[in-house]
Amino acid sequence: MQSIPWDGSQITTPGIYRGIPLADYHRPHLCVEVSVSSSMFRNIIAKSPKHAFDKSQLNPAHSSDDEQNESLSLGRFLHSAVAGEPFEHDCVLRPATVGGVAYQGNRKEWRDWKAAQIAAGKFIMSPEMVENAKGMIISLGSFPLVQQGMLNGAPERSLIWRDPRGFWKKARPDQMPNDSGDFVDLKTTRSVLYRDTQRSIIDYGYHQQGAMVLEGARALGMPANSFTLLWVESKPPYCVRAQTLKDEDLARGHALNELAAKMFLDCYRSGVWPGPGDDRPDAEYVDLPDWYRKSVDDRIKFELREAA
Repeated sequence: MQSIPWDGSQITTPGIYRGIPLADYHRPHLCVEVSVSSSMFRNIIAKSPKHAFDKSQLNPAHSSDDEQNESLSLGRFLHSAVAGEPFEHDCVLRPATVGGVAYQGNRKEWRDWKAAQIAAGKFIMSPEMVENAKGMIISLGSFPLVQQGMLNGAPERSLIWRDPRGFWKKARPDQMPNDSGDFVDLKTTRSVLYRDTQRSIIDYGYHQQGAMVLEGARALGMPANSFTLLWVESKPPYCVRAQTLKDEDLARGHALNELAAKMFLDCYRSGVWPGPGDDRPDAEYVDLPDWYRKSVDDRIKFELREAA
């Protein structure tokens, strides 16, 4: 399926689009009806509709400054580098001084400079972050699957399709496979140890993200066979690991997305975005975790001096 160059106007036709700046991609009114990406669904599931709304551009009080941190900037730089874009495409190097003032994040000169960069769609990179990024790129380049072409698909493509319930969905895989249907998403992380990547998948809802990508591909008539996370550590020794999500876990991600979609629509139509306990008329019981209960019971039973 051929990609469609975006002309800057609201999208009315489902398809694979190229040339949509990241800031525009995240706008809820990119399409003629409200549009959502997996980040909305993931935030609803991970926390609550109220938390998701707070982070969304649907919130009139939303600040773009909240969207940028060191991890996000480093990830964005890495994605641009893999896509073959020049550094200046959407990143900017933090200078040594602004207005004659050395870096101090709380100074007005630096706050104004940061706000101007974000307004221009730039991700800020410190010299230290650039050095780490170099190490990450070198490690990725020596990883066997990358050498075999794992990241050779078309980058920066946006899948846009309409949900029959009256809103649009969008997904932006790092690499659009040519015909294999095997999607890859590059992730920066602190650790590629198995237990740590498991935790990251749960914490950040990557099984939901993968399910959304495959749903979009199928909706647009593309092959959709697998979703692989390509991890690279953001600090030395910059280890790399590739992990493909299992179909049963992607199915769980899809089911969670469907649950989130229902909650999103209810909230969007009503204008009410409840928090975890906002709509409860009475106090609720809270249970101590079973593992802690057992620890307490064992400590009392055996008169232990310290927790088991």
